[in-house]
Amino acid sequence: MDSLTRNVVAEAFGTFVLVVLTVTVIMIGPGLIPAALAYGLGTAALVSSLGHVSGGHFNPAVTLALLLGKKIDILAAVAYWIAQFLGAAAGALLVMLVSDREVVQAGTPAVADNIGVGGAITAEAVATFILVLAYLGSVVDRRAPASVYPMAIGLTVAAGFFAIAPLTGGALNPARGFGPAVIGGEWDAVATWLGGPLAGAVLAWALYQFVIAPGDAVAGRRGAESGHLPPPPGSSLLP
Repeated sequence: MDSLTRNVVAEAFGTFVLVVLTVTVIMIGPGLIPAALAYGLGTAALVSSLGHVSGGHFNPAVTLALLLGKKIDILAAVAYWIAQFLGAAAGALLVMLVSDREVVQAGTPAVADNIGVGGAITAEAVATFILVLAYLGSVVDRRAPASVYPMAIGLTVAAGFFAIAPLTGGALNPARGFGPAVIGGEWDAVATWLGGPLAGAVLAWALYQFVIAPGDAVAGRRGAESGHLPPPPGSSLLP
């Protein structure tokens, strides 16, 4: 199996698992805190186990930031996006098969009645901005402690979900919205779970690239050199 195929499979599987976890726990779990922990700890586990394979994106917004930062080429990024969206749809389909369509519909991120679409998009953008910045700062930046990246990303996901889930459903990830929407047919909040995270990713990349990271910090993290830590995301896909 070539590296791109392996990476794409890892991304599809990781996104599949995230959607199964989040939709199931949100619908049958006993509240907001368990859902946030499931989303965050599930992300941390997947990044720990598959990050060294594909970079552990599992999120089209993260892939977009890495593409803008030239850590992954355009063809690989498109392959990642296809894998992430297909994996998310497969995860939602599995939930529907073991429960029913109403569970998937209810697990689709939705905008609360007390917030407008603009406010919901902003909330998703801010939460995803923090998530992508955490990814860039802990995975891409070689100055970061090597052991911190899985929990840094997972805890950021949990905190972001906990903060905005009552307002937007807490997608922080276009694939997290797309999977349940395409299976359940609920598209009312598409602008929120698609536009918000992508805008947040662009802003996070811009802040990291032009303000936070010195020139020698964006070449990749120590793992690419030591061999026992994750290489720069998508490094095997770079020219």
